[in-house]
Amino acid sequence: MWLLKRVFHQGYRAVGDAVRPHGITPTQMGALNRLVAEPGLSGAELARRMMVTPQAAQLAVVGLERRGLVERVPDAHHGRIVRTYLTDEGRRITAAGMERAVEAEEEYLAVLDHDEQRTLIALLLRLAMQEPPAP
Repeated sequence: MWLLKRVFHQGYRAVGDAVRPHGITPTQMGALNRLVAEPGLSGAELARRMMVTPQAAQLAVVGLERRGLVERVPDAHHGRIVRTYLTDEGRRITAAGMERAVEAEEEYLAVLDHDEQRTLIALLLRLAMQEPPAP
């Protein structure tokens, strides 16, 4: 497990270095990317999709809102739910950031040949899809 964590952090750092020139963090990039795919997510939904705590998702959204990359709109049917949408600038930054993030990921994984990358993905998917052990 330590190796998985180390690899994750190295990849996370590579993506962070790639998106930093766009003024965003990897967590914010993740939020923007989710909002492209699923506009109007609530904070709780966004946190679940990103696999982060609600607090981490909230911090990401607040920072993005301050920069004018997202706007938050109260849900018309549920008074306590606030929906988050990308602005035009948010869509522009997302496209630029994702392009650079994907390049950084590809550079990081370049130590593996194509077959090794496919094998790694298959193994990680198999691990991710299994039920967690009972306590």
